[in-house]
Amino acid sequence: LLLRRLPARSVAMADGALPREPGASDTPDLGQADTIDAGFVLDKLRTRHAHDAIYTRCGSVLIAVNPYKRMGLFSEAVLAQYKNAHSLPAEPPHTFEIASAAHRAMIHNGRSQAIIVSGESGAGKTESARHMMLYLRYVSNTSPELETRLYGSDPITEGFGCAKTVRNDNSSRMGKFTALNFDPSARIQGASLNTYLLEKTRVTQCGPGERSYHCFYALLRGASPALLKQLRLPSAEPSAYAYLAGGHTGESGGERTDKMLWAELETALAAQAWEGAALQELWQLIAGVLLLGNVRFDAANTDAAAVEGSSAPSVAGCEAVLGLQQGSLAKALTKRKLKVGGDMVEKDLSLVAAGDNRDALAKAIYSKLFDRLIVQINRALAEARNIYSPRATAHVIGIVDIFGFEIFEKNSLEQLCINFANEKLQALFTKTVFAETMRAYSEEGIDAADISYTDNGALIQTLEAPNTGLLAILSEECVVPKGSDEGFTEKVMAQHGKGGIIVRMKGVGPKDGFGINHFAGLVNYGTRAWLDKNKDPLNGDLVVLMQFSDDDFVKTLFEEKQSTAMAGSVRRFKSAKFVGLIDGFRTSLNQLVKTLEGTKTHFIRCVKPNMDKKPDNFVFDVMQRQLYTSGVVQAVQATRKGFPDHLPFAELLSRFELVVPKSATNKKGADGVRALLSSAGVSDKEFRIGKTKVFLGVGVLDQLEQRRMEYIASKVLSMQMLVRAYNARKRLKLLRDEKARAAKAKAEAEAAARAAEEAARKEREAAEAAAAAQKA
Repeated sequence: LLLRRLPARSVAMADGALPREPGASDTPDLGQADTIDAGFVLDKLRTRHAHDAIYTRCGSVLIAVNPYKRMGLFSEAVLAQYKNAHSLPAEPPHTFEIASAAHRAMIHNGRSQAIIVSGESGAGKTESARHMMLYLRYVSNTSPELETRLYGSDPITEGFGCAKTVRNDNSSRMGKFTALNFDPSARIQGASLNTYLLEKTRVTQCGPGERSYHCFYALLRGASPALLKQLRLPSAEPSAYAYLAGGHTGESGGERTDKMLWAELETALAAQAWEGAALQELWQLIAGVLLLGNVRFDAANTDAAAVEGSSAPSVAGCEAVLGLQQGSLAKALTKRKLKVGGDMVEKDLSLVAAGDNRDALAKAIYSKLFDRLIVQINRALAEARNIYSPRATAHVIGIVDIFGFEIFEKNSLEQLCINFANEKLQALFTKTVFAETMRAYSEEGIDAADISYTDNGALIQTLEAPNTGLLAILSEECVVPKGSDEGFTEKVMAQHGKGGIIVRMKGVGPKDGFGINHFAGLVNYGTRAWLDKNKDPLNGDLVVLMQFSDDDFVKTLFEEKQSTAMAGSVRRFKSAKFVGLIDGFRTSLNQLVKTLEGTKTHFIRCVKPNMDKKPDNFVFDVMQRQLYTSGVVQAVQATRKGFPDHLPFAELLSRFELVVPKSATNKKGADGVRALLSSAGVSDKEFRIGKTKVFLGVGVLDQLEQRRMEYIASKVLSMQMLVRAYNARKRLKLLRDEKARAAKAKAEAEAAARAAEEAARKEREAAEAAAAAQKA
């Protein structure tokens, strides 16, 4: 299915495999170059881009440049090329190479793997993640049902989690971690999906040239008029709905139309057990969001909001599809119940508050529905476990598709969350490649005085330290009486303003925001509305309204867990622990990082060559900015200084003793390791000998593995020759025996024929003699 979704243009080789990058093969791995700096990397990337070499190794990182055109890089022949490759470093750089490296490492080393894919919107993160999923499914046997449901989840996560932006026609507005579970025989046993920080503000507002989530447009353009009527939607035109009208109302762009997506969604949702009444309830919620957006308030009543008379059909339609009692919605949107003494009284909401109330309900409906979709996808995947492999899960290969670092003209809490996630992943990269190696150097007594690196530990501590960190201050300000954005900003600057990480913004007041010196550069954040965003407020009256819906599905979505305080009630008091948006995100992010720390990690940085989504157009400034914010150059520079692979002496000797002459492996311990590496052509600069381990420079282990695979392949070939010779001799003997038997049978047949002929002759002669005697 996915192969058909990834059409490929013809390539240079007759068998469809990847060509060896003519004109660009001089530097497929920039990490092996003599010098490394941003200018060198950009120049080489531009040269390779001009030859359609969109993938480039940069040390332990793969750089993937979005070509904005179809490429002959994902055919079944290319899949087979990487599956059957004896040496992956000898193949052209590719996302399949990363997936294959992870799959082979899982099998050979018995350790779970993770692939982190990051980059700006429009850089091709989702496609890169999809290509690696394609490869892993290709090399791992799965049951047909599991295969169908694995593929079937893509249209759902795209339809409900992706949108058109000015940078990307199909931009993921969330982070995503897909885990493939493998059994001990390396077959895919199952899968699971986790998502992070869905962009809820896109539900209620989208800027010029952008769209809301694809599912809204797919419903309007793909559903039948009869279904739209059942959903109380008065028009099939997106421009008829306030939440969509502010942005681009046409097609998203690309080859897939909204009507085509509708057909894909129907099939995919059915595969995840969304059918009949359940499917109807799903689309009723989407319709309810659209109708909510058309509820307008009388602009003349600024202090006591009232629904405009022209919005009555939208209110009635929304109540119908959400299962609410007639007349209940307008009241809940414009008034709020408060407890005064022992009595409950109603308070009118202002015009602005009523609008915020409406939008908060729309965002809550959509986000809760999205969460339920993910739960259902995971449930369906669990039910479709590989029937050919019923054993327990042994290892996992996870793919992280997460938003890249963001620096806009105006940055708010959403950008801080995204950049905080990137800081955590950058710290993981540093720890994976460098920090743990430095600690091992010390334990093994290796001199590392000439090796240094920069980590972002101080910045992360500034953001997430208990009680005093920026995020803790934000949570605290959300629960103190009369807490405000200005008060939060003042407290942050008082606590951290002199540390050099958080600085004052130029050109704005000291209460309006601050700058943060991230690993990728300075980002200025405006702090207006941060408290409201962190509280993610939804009027308690609206929660109760939804809980008493006549629609069981709606009611279930808004059920409050006992451990979670209801918005607008006990969340206000410091006696109950406040859990804001940022706290939930931190918890999810820390769980993700903990999972990744237990794996061998691989990194892909996706970049786009220009901002106009044009093929064959390499814009230097655009690429330079992305390389700077991605930390690729810094990462390679750090990696080149160290020795990231370290093995115990016995493991290196036992694994690679076959690839060198026997005379080089007579020794044991450090002397044996030194002799083996010298015999294998590894220079003294490329390794260090410790007390119990050997430390190998970048690429050395891959070189040894390549020689080992070549040795094994040569021995396998010799074994095949011996077996073929044995089989040939056996067949020859059988043929000779068969020939002898045939010759013997022929001789016997001929002798029998001659005997029969002789007997017949004698019989004739006797008869003739008898006849002659009788005549005489």
